[in-house]
Amino acid sequence: MFDSENEIRTYLQRSVPFVGADIPRIDGIDGTGIKIAVIDTGVDFNHPDLFGWGPDGKVIGGYNFINEDEPPMDNNGHGTQVAGVIAADGQIKGIAPKAKILAYKVSEDGEGVSSDLIIKAIKKAIEDDADIINISLGVNKTNSPIDRAVNLALEREIFVVTAAGNDGPALKTIGSPGRNFGSVTVGATYNNLTSSMVATLEIDEKPYTVIPMVGSPKLEKAITGKLVFAGYGKSDDFKDIDVKDAVVIVERGSDVEGEMLYFSIKEANAANAGAKALMVYNNVPGIFLGE
Repeated sequence: MFDSENEIRTYLQRSVPFVGADIPRIDGIDGTGIKIAVIDTGVDFNHPDLFGWGPDGKVIGGYNFINEDEPPMDNNGHGTQVAGVIAADGQIKGIAPKAKILAYKVSEDGEGVSSDLIIKAIKKAIEDDADIINISLGVNKTNSPIDRAVNLALEREIFVVTAAGNDGPALKTIGSPGRNFGSVTVGATYNNLTSSMVATLEIDEKPYTVIPMVGSPKLEKAITGKLVFAGYGKSDDFKDIDVKDAVVIVERGSDVEGEMLYFSIKEANAANAGAKALMVYNNVPGIFLGE
């Protein structure tokens, strides 16, 4: 999903044909009769594109391993996003819109994930006759008990999809369950960028990947210049610094709680101050694509 100044848009409708998933739909293959287990932060079954909890809903079952007396409602959003990509069936259509979801909540926030709960969720998905198990989380090291649980699902002829994780792209950065040779491990692409559009910034011998914002044109030649830090990129941040013909680096977001300091504002302020280029660095873990 993508947030701009005036609207919120999703790119799911573009990504479905991009991965070829629209072809099976032409033949009537839309997920009907398939139960997909989502082991994650739960699923918001009140979402209009994933509506319903129980036999007649989109989310037909599952288990909350965090609060066992409550249904696996998602309070984070990660599990809902994953389930939506898989099987949203409303205004937005997922890959397999007629599939049903089994939601297994093993984390409240998607950060601290217990390997024991991942294992329990895999076994519960097997018990609940899931056809596919999706695990878009894991640990950044080898965990033999998790791999054995995945193997148990594979032995039951359950198709297992796992995430490659967020520690790549270097060698030996995929942990369990993504490292299991029997599962299908999925990595990410960034806006279908070519290598010529991705730059590397090196600070104190540590490389950082610089990804162009959505819609950026391919450059005919590299932009070079001194690197100048300009706070959050507010107009006041440029008052006492010289950024003429410089490459400006600013922090994402704002130092004022609730203030929406859009990338376009930061860009305009840098351009007005005479900068040649702008880089925005993330202030939270993860990768983002601005526009």
